[in-house]
Amino acid sequence: MRPLKEFALTIEISAPIEEVWREIIDWQGQSEWMLATRVYDDVQSPEGVGHRLRAFTGPFAKRSTLIGLMDEMEVSVWQPPTFLRVEHIGKLLKGYGTFTLSRVGEVRTRFDWFEEIKAPHVILALIKIPTLIGVLISLKRFKKIVESKGFTPLR
Repeated sequence: MRPLKEFALTIEISAPIEEVWREIIDWQGQSEWMLATRVYDDVQSPEGVGHRLRAFTGPFAKRSTLIGLMDEMEVSVWQPPTFLRVEHIGKLLKGYGTFTLSRVGEVRTRFDWFEEIKAPHVILALIKIPTLIGVLISLKRFKKIVESKGFTPLR
C-alpha cells in the first residue's frame, strides 16, 4: 500500500504513445478532461523544462475562481514522448506530479499518473479518496478524447 502522501493511477489507451503525449502536453486542453479544473497556460510553446502553468480546481472551476485551489506548477523534467514531471510551487500546494507513458503495443499506451503531495496527515487523509476518484474520472475522459480522435498506426 502506498504512503498517504502518494497518489497513483494507471490507464491504458488505444493510441500510439506519440498521440497520447501530444494530448497530455496540450495544457489548456486538459481543462476538457480534468474534472472540476481549468488550466491556464499563457505561453504558446508548452515544451520544455522551466515551463510554468496554473490549474484552478473547484466546484465551479470552469466559470469562477471563487471557491477552490489555484495550483501553480513548473515543468522540471521533460522527456518526450515518455515522461514529464511538474513541481507544485504554489503557496498552498507543494509536491510534484509525473506523467509516465509506456508503449504497450504499436497502438496502445499505458499512462501512469502519480502525485506526491506535501500536506499535514489529516488533510491527506481527507483528500485521498476524493482525489483518486476525481482523477480516475479525468483519466477515463482523457482516454475517450484521445481514442475518439482516431490515429494512423505506425508502420
